[in-house]
Amino acid sequence: MTFTNLKQSMKSNDKPMATIKDVAKAAGVSTATVSRALFDSEKVTESTREKVAKAVADIGYSPNVAARHLRRRETNSIMVILPDISNSFFSDVISGVEKVARTAGYKVLLGDLSHDTNRAKDFFDLVPTNQSDGLILLTSDIEHALLKDRQIGSGFPVVMACEYVEDMSLPTVRIDNQSAAGKAIEYLISLGHQNIATVTGPMQNPICRDRQEGLLEQLKKNGLPFQYSNMREGDFSFASGYEHGRTLLEQQDRPTAIFCHNDEMAIGVIKAARDLDIIVPAELSVIGFDNIAFGEYCEPELTTVNQPREDIGKQAMKTLLNILGDKDASLLHTPRTDLIVRGSTGICPKR
Repeated sequence: MTFTNLKQSMKSNDKPMATIKDVAKAAGVSTATVSRALFDSEKVTESTREKVAKAVADIGYSPNVAARHLRRRETNSIMVILPDISNSFFSDVISGVEKVARTAGYKVLLGDLSHDTNRAKDFFDLVPTNQSDGLILLTSDIEHALLKDRQIGSGFPVVMACEYVEDMSLPTVRIDNQSAAGKAIEYLISLGHQNIATVTGPMQNPICRDRQEGLLEQLKKNGLPFQYSNMREGDFSFASGYEHGRTLLEQQDRPTAIFCHNDEMAIGVIKAARDLDIIVPAELSVIGFDNIAFGEYCEPELTTVNQPREDIGKQAMKTLLNILGDKDASLLHTPRTDLIVRGSTGICPKR
């Protein structure tokens, strides 16, 4: 289903669909004037355009292309909303967005939530107030009622990248997290590891649940049990990787391998092992996720799942441009991932 068709299917079936005649009647103008206001606003006065805009909003004429034309006097700016600008994962994603945006003549504005979901409304309000033409969301940690109200009710362009929102059909660019995590666990099993622990990201995030499901699926496939004492929930930071890694490694039956939901936590685990005089990879294998630049410069170099972050950003911006240009936009793009094997993984030690 295309994005345009999806939005049309979202219209309420409980009452007749509003028409351009209804808008004209509510605004006190002709249907021709409504059409000009929607699609060629330079040919109508500002006061008329505002009357038509109010009528569209009042009667719920559409969350569709016409509403976008009416609402938007293009700013040639788009907003990228991210959960934490200090997380190095996002720099390459934003770089990809910016490269495509610049070529298309758009500026990129950044909205940093700093893990405060209450800030999202301020950034969302930039679109209907003509300060941004659309949004790219790099986080699913947004109040869903707000997202549904603004995206469906107002019809302005929103594209998700990296993460996704469950039970909501938004154009999304993301990897198959379950499959990618499964490949990492499959590799550890091939090295002889059976006692595999994990430091997850926040489990309210659907991509973290997908990654954990990939781990459990591979263990089950290979007839291996999973001990829930081997699972710790982190927050994607170096510090949480260190804290939870130390806890796991101080267990009496400590794991021989730890899979982390991102590279920063994996690097924290490596530091915890070093502080406990546990040698990586001779005594412990560690795998991260994302392939951030730091992974190549830690000691030992980090084995990790590579996300094509710049390509994700580029595709997200291309999808948004399609929506802004009233073209069909696929609901899901799934870039390929690769397991990059470096020095932090090795044959399971004999105990």
